[in-house]
Amino acid sequence: MRLIAILMILTFMACKTTKRLAPLPERSQEEIIHALKKRNIDFQWFSGKVSTSMESPDENVSGSMTIRMKKDSVLWVAVKKFGWEAARLLVEKDQYTILYRLESAYESGNISQINDIISVTANFEDIQQLMFGNVILPENEEINFRKDSVYYVILTKVDGIILEYFVNGYNLKLEKMNITDKMNRTANALYTDYRKIDGFGDVAYERTFVFPYSNTANATINMKFSEIEIDVPKEIKFSIPKSYEKIN
Repeated sequence: MRLIAILMILTFMACKTTKRLAPLPERSQEEIIHALKKRNIDFQWFSGKVSTSMESPDENVSGSMTIRMKKDSVLWVAVKKFGWEAARLLVEKDQYTILYRLESAYESGNISQINDIISVTANFEDIQQLMFGNVILPENEEINFRKDSVYYVILTKVDGIILEYFVNGYNLKLEKMNITDKMNRTANALYTDYRKIDGFGDVAYERTFVFPYSNTANATINMKFSEIEIDVPKEIKFSIPKSYEKIN
C-alpha cells in the first residue's frame, strides 16, 4: 500500500508539473535512445558510500554500505549498523560469500542463488551494472516508442527480458525503468538526484528498487549515495576467519 501511495503522489506531482512547464519538447526515438546510451558509463573501478534501507513483509532494516567494484572481476560490500560492521559480502563471477560479523558465521553459494532472493534473473555483469547505476540498453529494431505525461517511453525486449524506459522529455534523464524477466516477474527502478561527476557525466545518487519478494508481495530497497568515485583503484580485502562457522 505504501508503494502505491508513493506512485500516486509521483503521478500527481507530474500532472501538476506539466501545467507549469512549457509544452513537452518534441523528441525523436533516436534522440531518446542516444540519451540512454550516453547515460551509461564505461567504468573499470567504482566505489561509493551509501545509506540504505529495505522494506519487506518480514522486516524493515536500514544501515550504511561501502561498495567497491572492479569491472568483470569482483563486487565487495561492507554493511554497517550503528557504526559497527555487521556483514561483508564478496561476489565474484560464479559465487558469493557473506560474513556475518555479529554471529561469527558465513555462507557461500552459487551466484544463481541471488536470483532466488531478488526473484529476477541476473548474472554477475548485470549485478555490477545495477550497483553502478548503468542500465541494459535497447539493441534491436523491435521498439515501441510513445509519450506518457512528462516522459518519452521506450519498450523493447533483450534476450527475452522486457524493458521499459521512462525518459524525462525536458532534461533527457532516465527516471524510471521496469524489467520483466522470462518468468513474468517484474522489478522497477527509480533514479533521482542526478549529479555531474567530472569526466564522466551525470550519475544518479539516489536509486529505489522494487522487486518481487514472494508471490503476493514486493520488497523495496532505497540507496542514497553520499560519495562516488569512478576509476580510482581501491584495495579489496576479504578473508573468512578460522573461527567462523559455515551455516549453509
